[in-house]
Amino acid sequence: MKIRWILLSFIVLVSCAKEDKKSERQEKLQSAQAVQVVFENVPDFVEATGLVQPDKDGTVKITARSAGTLQSIKVQVGEYVKRGQVLAVVKSPDTTDLYAQKLSLSAQLAQAERLLKLKEELYQVGAIPKSELMDAETNYRVLKAQLRGIEEKLKILGGGMGTSNIVSPMDGVVYQISAHVGDTVDQSTEILSIVNPSKVVLTALVHDRDLPKIKVGERVEFFVSTYPQRKFEGRVKYVSDVEDLDTHTVKVYIEPTEREPFKINMFFNIKILAGQKPYALIPKKALLYQNGKFYVYLLKEGRIIRKEIDFVKELEDGRVAVMGLEEGQKVLSNPMLEVTP
Repeated sequence: MKIRWILLSFIVLVSCAKEDKKSERQEKLQSAQAVQVVFENVPDFVEATGLVQPDKDGTVKITARSAGTLQSIKVQVGEYVKRGQVLAVVKSPDTTDLYAQKLSLSAQLAQAERLLKLKEELYQVGAIPKSELMDAETNYRVLKAQLRGIEEKLKILGGGMGTSNIVSPMDGVVYQISAHVGDTVDQSTEILSIVNPSKVVLTALVHDRDLPKIKVGERVEFFVSTYPQRKFEGRVKYVSDVEDLDTHTVKVYIEPTEREPFKINMFFNIKILAGQKPYALIPKKALLYQNGKFYVYLLKEGRIIRKEIDFVKELEDGRVAVMGLEEGQKVLSNPMLEVTP
């Protein structure tokens, strides 16, 4: 009899405890603070990093004018050069031969000129026939033309006695030096490159998932970390067809409207504005992060439901834009306090 009484008392106590917990949960649900999910248009943007690089249309690759050995390089990377300035010197057998020919032809031409004058004097006094005078004139003109041709070749090669000077074809900045003193070079060997500093593009490394937001020819607005208070504009010039498999990024080339503040090889962090898109907005404190995923707690028909969502971006007003929720749904505004782990 006593055992039965004890069991009955225990059952009653358990039932009361369950009722108390149920009542406590109901009170907690009723007191839980929830906010409605709203949708608003949020400026969409792509974040990227990159470099200011010369536009290929403003880049000139400098090669040797004749085959030989690179004897010296007269400039450094980043140096501003003027048109006609000597950039490098090549020791060239071709110019040695041409210079020897020039010296030989110069001597022959001087001799032919003296002979022509003598023939003219002899012809004037009737000592020689006209045909002999004409032969002297022809020989003089041929030698003079040959010498002029050799001199033009040396001029094109920038050549002196055994050397060929490589000169800049434009005003610009030395962007890259690809060869070294002592290298064997010819007309196909790129020695260095000169760029026009006013023609630059911004090469941004964009994650492949963001590429659908970027279209060639569209106007973009962007901000550069070096000038945080300035907004720049430009257009997407082209998008590379090659993806970096390690970083899953693709190079996107942006032609800025302004050129003056940008320096070649300047590093930048960039935000490319890509229009607006409607997103679900909730308070930042309503968002939970666990094991690499984002969650919210929905309040629905007296029940609390955990739901995984996708985080998009944080806004300046303390809210976050997310995907995976519907208009009008209610989420707990502070689940860390309102939901018992």
